This record gives sequence, C-alpha cells and structure tokens, in this order.
Amino acid sequence: MNSKVWKIEQQEDTVITALCDALGVSPIVARLLYNRGFREPVGAGRFLRKEIGVFHDPYLLRDMDRAVARIRAAICGGERITVYGDYDADGVTATSILYLYLASIGADVHYYIPGRFDEGYGLNCDAVKKLAADGTRLIVTVDTGVTAVDEVALAAELGMDVVITDHHTCRPTLPAACAVINPRRPDDGYPFKELAGVGVAFKLICAIECADMTEVFQKKEATRRLCMEYAEYTAIGTVADVMPLRDENRLIVNIGLALLQQTQKPGILALMDAAASQTNGVNTETKSDGSAAQRPKYQKKRKITASFISFTIAPRINAIGRIHNAARAVELFLTDSPEYANRLANELCDANRERQETENRIAAEAFAQVENEHDPTNEHILVLAGEDWHHGVIGIVASRVTERYHLPCILFSYSAQKDGAVRPTDEGKGSGRSIDGFCMIDALVACQDLLVRFGGHAMAAGVTVTRENLPAFRERMEALAAAAFSEGVPPPCLQVDCEIDFSDINLRTADEIFALEPYGCANPQPLFCLRRARIESVSALSLGRHTKLILSDPKDDSITRTAMVFGCPTENFAFRAGDLVDAVFTMEVNEFRGERSAQIYVSDLHPVDADDTYELRQNRAYRQICGGIAVLPEECCDAAALIPGREDCRAVWLCLRSATEGGTSAVQVSYRSLSFHSGIGICRVRLICDMFAQTALLSCTKPSDDGFRCTLTAAPGKKIDLTEAPLYRQLCALYGQDPVR
Repeated sequence: MNSKVWKIEQQEDTVITALCDALGVSPIVARLLYNRGFREPVGAGRFLRKEIGVFHDPYLLRDMDRAVARIRAAICGGERITVYGDYDADGVTATSILYLYLASIGADVHYYIPGRFDEGYGLNCDAVKKLAADGTRLIVTVDTGVTAVDEVALAAELGMDVVITDHHTCRPTLPAACAVINPRRPDDGYPFKELAGVGVAFKLICAIECADMTEVFQKKEATRRLCMEYAEYTAIGTVADVMPLRDENRLIVNIGLALLQQTQKPGILALMDAAASQTNGVNTETKSDGSAAQRPKYQKKRKITASFISFTIAPRINAIGRIHNAARAVELFLTDSPEYANRLANELCDANRERQETENRIAAEAFAQVENEHDPTNEHILVLAGEDWHHGVIGIVASRVTERYHLPCILFSYSAQKDGAVRPTDEGKGSGRSIDGFCMIDALVACQDLLVRFGGHAMAAGVTVTRENLPAFRERMEALAAAAFSEGVPPPCLQVDCEIDFSDINLRTADEIFALEPYGCANPQPLFCLRRARIESVSALSLGRHTKLILSDPKDDSITRTAMVFGCPTENFAFRAGDLVDAVFTMEVNEFRGERSAQIYVSDLHPVDADDTYELRQNRAYRQICGGIAVLPEECCDAAALIPGREDCRAVWLCLRSATEGGTSAVQVSYRSLSFHSGIGICRVRLICDMFAQTALLSCTKPSDDGFRCTLTAAPGKKIDLTEAPLYRQLCALYGQDPVR
C-alpha cells in the first residue's frame, strides 16, 4: 500500500448547519453535499432525491435533424444500414442500442466492430470498402468517427453516406458526413457536453422516435418508453467510460441501475450470472449447448451500483475486445436466447480471466525490468519495452506501473518479423499513462521527430516508435519529465471528504450516504478519515491476496470495527497488531447471511507516530545490534530467542528459494514478505540474510530497509556451516551465548 498525502476538505460550518436543518440530514451527509458543490438546500435536496429534471431536447444537438432525416429515408427506401462502433464497453453498448432500436422500427440494419489488432481504433478504409461491397448505403458510427476525414471521403466515393455520432474531442476539420453529432463540437449549443458515446446514441434514437411528435407530453412518454428499454445498456456504457455522473448522465444511470436490479434481458442476466460464478470462485460445468449446469444465479438482493458496473460488468465487456473480438459482446446483448446468452457470457468471463492472466504476466515482467534496469528513485519517467507483450493489455499494465512507482510510464511491445529477424526498423506500439504535473501528449509532440505516430491527451496516450529510435526517445522523455518535475515528483494525493469518529461508523451512516449514489466521475465515493485507531488483529483473505483488520477505539477497546484492505497482500502489509494508525476509507453496507452491517474499505493508512511502527522498531533494533548494542526485538524474550537457530535459518532459506524459483532467478525480496512467510521477526530475518551473504549462500545488491536484490549463489552439494558466519559469532559474543557446535 503506497502511502499518500491526504487533503481533507474544509467546509463552512454555517452552511453545514443550514443544510442539516433544512434537509434533516446528518452533519456527515451535509459535508458530503458541500464538497460536491451543493451549498443551497434546494439544489442539495434535489440531488439527494435524484430529481435531476427531464432530458434535454435531442434536437438541440447540432446536425440531429439532418441525421434523423437521412436515417428515416434509408429505412423508407429499404437501404442497408450498418452501425459502426468501437470495441470498448461504451462502443459495444452504443452499437447494441442503436441496432436494436433500428431493427425494431423495420430497418435493414447490420453492425460492424473493427478488430483491435488487425484494424485498430475507428473507421478505417479497408472496413469502408468491405461495407460498400456488402451493399451498405448508410454507415452510422457510434462512439467513433469524428476524426475520420479520409474514411468518410472514401465512403462517399463508393456511394455511401455516413452519419457520425461521437463524443470525443473534435479536430479543426470535421468529416464531410451527412451529419456529425457530437456535443463537444465547438459550434454545438447542447447544454450538456459530457455524454458518453452510448449517451449520444441514446439521444439519436430519442430524436428518431419523437420526429413526428408535436406535443410535449408525447415526447416525454416516448422518452420514458425508450428509457425502460435501453437505459440498462446506456448506464453500463456511461459508467464504463468514466463519464461525469451529473446532469443527464446521473439521470440515465439512476434509471439504468434500477432496471438492472430486476433485469430480464437474457444477455445482461447471463453476464451477471457468469460474473457471480467467476467472482465467487464456483467451478461450473458447461452443457453441450453452452449453458452452465447448476450454476448459482446472481444474487438479485444485492444492490446494483455503479461500482458493480465498473468492477464486474465493464471489465468483462472490455476484455473480449482486448483479447478476441468485441462483436461477441454485441451478440450477447442482441440475443433473445438464454442458452446462447449463457455461452457468450461464459466467453466474456473466460476472456476476462485470460486478460487477467496475460496482464499479470506482463506486469511481473515490467516490474522486474524496472527493478533490474531502472532506478525509480532518481528517474522521472519509466519507458519499458518487451517482446510480444499483448497490445490489448499494455495500457492496463502501464497504469499498474504508474500506480506502483508513482511515475509516468510508457510500455512498448515489439514483435520480430515473420522470418524471425529483429530489425532496427521494427515498430513498437506503446501505451502511456501519466501523473499530475506531466502532460503526456505535450511531451510526445516534443518528440515527434522520433515517432512513427502518436495520439492521446495529458494523462494517457498511444505512441509508435521504431527499435532504433527507442533509446533516443527514452532519453528525451526523461529530460522532459525531469524538467516538468524540477521541484520533485508530487506525491500521490487523496481528497478526503471529512474526519469522522468511531461512533459514526454505523449502519445508519452507511445507509445515509448511499443516497449520494451513483458514485463515479464528478461524484466520487465518499472518503473518510479516522484518527488514532488501534490495530487489534491482522489476517489474510483470499489466500493472502487481501488483508482483513480489526480496529478498536483506544479510548474504549470494546468498540471495534472490521476493515478490509483489498489489493494489499497480507505479506506486504506494513502494520502489525498493536500499531496505532490513522485511516482513510470508504464505508458501505455489508450484507451477510441476512445480517446488515457497516463495513469500511481502507484506501490508505498512516502511522500515528511516524517514528514508532513495528517495522521501524525492528529495523532500529537491527541497526543497534549491528552496532554492538545488545537489544532485544519485541518478540524476543531472551538472547536465546534472538540468535538464529537451524530451524529459523531453514525457514528463511525456503522462502528465498521459493521467491527465486529455486535459485534460477534474481529477484527483489522484501524483509516484510520474508518475515510474513517464515513467521520470524524482521530484525532476525535481516540478521539471517546477512549470515547467508557472509557464507556465500546468496549475493545481496541494492540493499535497503525494505529488502534487497537476491541471487542464490550456494555451490551445489557444498555444505555450509552457518555457525562459521562472522555475524553469528558476533551475536553469540554480544549476548553471552556459547556457539552451537
């Protein structure tokens, strides 16, 4: 767990009091409303009641009238229409709702999703030619197309019209399409600019449905019907694309979440069932027709939240596009067959599992490359490269590298030629992620003479570089990053909503803050700070992948709360029972076996006394002992317990052999991990490792209080007597013990 700087929001007490009095809410909820920009009771009350108002008129979007006219003409004329979408969850859901709607009103409609690897993002000329050959006369893009100037021109040459619906940033020159619908157009007057691609597609079907209506009540009723049919898909795409959950987005996601809670759509239901099976670790058998045998159904009593979409549904939709072909996800949403939906849902879950395995493998290689070839403490950007790293996951891995080292990162994947040769002109496709203070796209512009192609924005970018230009590119990017961080790399930061007490962590508070759902971009899940909590116990969850804590109030140790630290393996957890900590966390309602309780999920921990944690005490004792001072670490009651014995040394050695894969790899090992797996305190683990180094059992490089770079060097078959290690003799002399013979 990387420690972060906490910025705790400040509020005006008079405003908080006014909100509490007017709305009848607790001070905690009032502070959350204040932090989200609601300072007046009327607006805050509407936000809590989710009274966002009505949808904006879709015809306020520029070119909407032209798009509707062309689509209706195509339907009347029996022309073949192809919906052309992107391969992510936003594009998949946008493709699905437009296809379903056009099919429902009698259109000859088809869809096309380009392959991520053989075609790449967006409209491409080969696809345009293929669609023309198949008889398409109208292409309607969703979640893509606003920069496809050449491709739209080619479509016109081939006798096809194009209607573009998109939400990405526009370039100065728009494609010469029949219509270009994009709320981000500089000349567009639509009142809400932050629709997802699926949101723009939803506005299009609303406009088509209401084209001949004159009465306001008719349009409202038509929009309501379309919401009941398509809001689930629109909510999934909006949340998956991390769009701000305000205005129309908050409205559509609220409606969509309520519908998802009781959905009967075969594709969505099958995906939730399959995800539940995979998440719960249930082994399921598959029938010959593709349906799962005796698979436990999704627990509908669980609240469907935006987080459920973000962490469960969206990754599986995105995974099929990263690993295989996103068209399979569209098929899932279009099918009426529960059996076929089950088969497709299992495919998406299998693709997600494959994506996770591929991602973890590449991440391990990337982390090893950083540890072996880079110095994160002195470098300002990490530019890494590997052979045949999967293009579909390098962006995710770049994010993980950036998160671990808190540095901008670009990962490149190179592939040898078909004849197996590696040439200087081989092109490596890269994906980059940044942190505050370093604009990725500006840096790439400054390197464009070295690049084949690039694109992106401040925090993320794609870039292609040849092998021969990679060293120069890495050097120039480091210089640019060093200049940007001339005053040091800013530490990672958490925006904390407010401080609360132990007594505030209860079911009532958890239920109250649920009124702020759905959480997401522009309305993050509330973060709270708890001061001076005592760790009563630390235990492992999910085979040590996560950590569970019991926290108590030092003023009354009978008051305890359960805290989960997800994503932090217990072996890497920095604190022990007895430590006093400040905690930043989110709070949710946990339902287990019919019981509801408030549970907290830790985002970060700081020691109350930065100079008095378990690890610091252990490392301090180690240095004192090495300096000739006979102290006893806290778990040692006497000298005999301190001086390593045969079993202690064997336990640490087995851990080192496991970490180095039997001695075949040089790896960075942490004393914290060795201590966890061996059951021996950090101070004694460090002493044992020193003894191993003195007797040529291992070599130690890059040593620090955290760990060292370990290579096992013991000669095969050679017996080592650890009692001959100088350190062992020094310890015996220091503590007045006779050496073991």
